[in-house]
Amino acid sequence: MNPQPNYLTLEGKRKLEEELHYLTTTARKELAERLQFAIKQGDLSENADYHKAKEDQGFLEGRIKTD
Repeated sequence: MNPQPNYLTLEGKRKLEEELHYLTTTARKELAERLQFAIKQGDLSENADYHKAKEDQGFLEGRIKTD
């Protein structure tokens, strides 16, 4: 199955490139810090901060892959 091509304007391409740069630098770093903090809190099985950070990490990495 071949996906349909996505056509972008130069402005649209620039916005996607900016978003990708933000996601791979700033957002990843902030998320890593959140995960580190949550892990230091202890028991991960009942740690809501950890589970939310892992969920956000999945979303972040998925968004990076689609750019």
